[in-house]
Amino acid sequence: MNEELKNVLLEVVRNESEDLINEWVKLFDEDERDDEHRYYDDFLGFFEECVEAGLQINSPETEALKKFLEKLIEIKGEDKFFNFKDRDMVYTSYIKFPILKKIDEKGLFTYENVVLVSNFFEALTSKIIIDILKKNETEKEMTMKELEERESPIAKIWYNTIMLSIVGSLDSHRILKIIDKVLAVLEKSEIEYVIVDISTINDVNSEVARQLIKLNNAIHYMGAEAYLTGITPAIAKSLTHLDLSLSDIKTFSTTQKALQYILNLPGNNENNA
Repeated sequence: MNEELKNVLLEVVRNESEDLINEWVKLFDEDERDDEHRYYDDFLGFFEECVEAGLQINSPETEALKKFLEKLIEIKGEDKFFNFKDRDMVYTSYIKFPILKKIDEKGLFTYENVVLVSNFFEALTSKIIIDILKKNETEKEMTMKELEERESPIAKIWYNTIMLSIVGSLDSHRILKIIDKVLAVLEKSEIEYVIVDISTINDVNSEVARQLIKLNNAIHYMGAEAYLTGITPAIAKSLTHLDLSLSDIKTFSTTQKALQYILNLPGNNENNA
């Protein structure tokens, strides 16, 4: 940034801020102007520091301005920020216009100066958008991970027994994630029995039966035993009606009955005593 433009911008921001603010709030309805007056006044404080740093997009001063604008997005909402005044334009694309008008009044409205100021705001807008997209993607991944945890929670219910609850639907894609999750637990601890509760599975059909057999086999290969619980009359009827077999998986109507069976197995009585 050339020194002449820098000095003029600093003079305008410091001594003519009210003119800039009044020019800005003209774009808003009466009931919005008090808030926008305050927002733009705060913006000018951050922008002044950016000018002093030479409008360097990667400077700490610009990062502080970006954080302020991101906070403003939270207040205004993404829709109003990225669809400014229903014009399909971003808030930060308009926020520079009072400044450009002052540059024009000072006789510095040259191609180089306009490009420099505009590029600063466009780059700033791009950084904000990229960070928001990254944040949204991260939150989405975290939500999906949390959802998966809730849909197939694993709890240790005895020293050598865990219980896996399967909630919702079950397909080949999901069973692989569940198998990975169970095998990771079996690998790290001395678990001998896995109680698999299916009482909250949406629908028991041939596909579900195949996936449960896959899960049983994976548990068996790790040296543990799987016990299927939550077999309701409706599920039993479905399995019978569809002539489905769950192979050699031992089934129980409730988790309590499965655990009682495990406690009565040879070797477990002593540990339970």
